[in-house]
Parts: sequence; C-alpha cells; structure tokens
Amino acid sequence: MPCWGWTGFYGYGGIIGSLIGFGFMILFLVIIYFLFKNLFKNSGSKESRKIGGNNEDLIKILNEKFVKGEITEEEYIRKKKLIE
Repeated sequence: MPCWGWTGFYGYGGIIGSLIGFGFMILFLVIIYFLFKNLFKNSGSKESRKIGGNNEDLIKILNEKFVKGEITEEEYIRKKKLIE
C-alpha cells in the first residue's frame, strides 16, 4: 500500500521525487554558473584587457594619466620604457 505523505509515493519520493530533486540540482548549478560567469566577465580595467594593443594608444593613455596626475613622473618614465 503506497504511503501518501510529504515525500510523495512509496515513502521516499519515488521516481517523481527523484526527478524533481535532480531538476532542482540542475537549476542550482546553472544559476551558480551564470553568477560566476558574470562576476568575472568585467574584472580588470579597460587598459588591462587590451592585450596586444597599439603602442600609440598605450602611450596616449599613459600621457593622459600623467597629465591628470594619476601617476608620478618616475612611474611615467618607467612605464613608457616598458611600452617602447
């Protein structure tokens, strides 16, 4: 005689309970995947994501940072040597 309780059919959820549990597990994994994907998608600044960029563009960015006072003269000279 089947048991009609909170666990579904046959006392432990039977096949339907297992399928529902498996579905929730898949849903949970998909949510975790998209959270991590979106979390790490925008990491880093625009300059650091631009790999293999044109040296002129990099020098332009470096000049702008120096003019705005974001970097010191020593940093400017060191970074300019690295770019060239």
